[in-house]
Amino acid sequence: MITKSKIHEVESATVRDRDGASVGKVARVFPSDEDGSAAFVSVATGLLGSHHALVPVEDATFDGTDLHVGYTKSAIKGAPSLGAGQTLSPAEANAVRKHFGLSPAGNATGDMGDPHENLDQAGAGPAGADDTEGAGTTPPA
Repeated sequence: MITKSKIHEVESATVRDRDGASVGKVARVFPSDEDGSAAFVSVATGLLGSHHALVPVEDATFDGTDLHVGYTKSAIKGAPSLGAGQTLSPAEANAVRKHFGLSPAGNATGDMGDPHENLDQAGAGPAGADDTEGAGTTPPA
């Protein structure tokens, strides 16, 4: 996570994909509404940085020079870019999340990807009633 206090350090950093390959430079950081930490970055890619791909960075790491994201270079280059406005709309943010295989903001899914799973009641019912039964244990042989 890139905290609110570190956002200014990430601006203009080199973005590296999950294999360590350089993808481009951070052109802009979009903070989250919840705590101000970085939620997305716009990455300048292509010839002369002419394309700006939007990338979610909730799980990214910054080593002081490079921003490391958990996506492939091709996925980043194929990501949606910011629309005509200067702000990232909720619809644009969800389109980016979908592109990278993430749940839409505010729509958490359970460990099995079931959007109907009641995460507040996990483990509260009879055995086998939820996807979390046996989580963290060794599977049967």
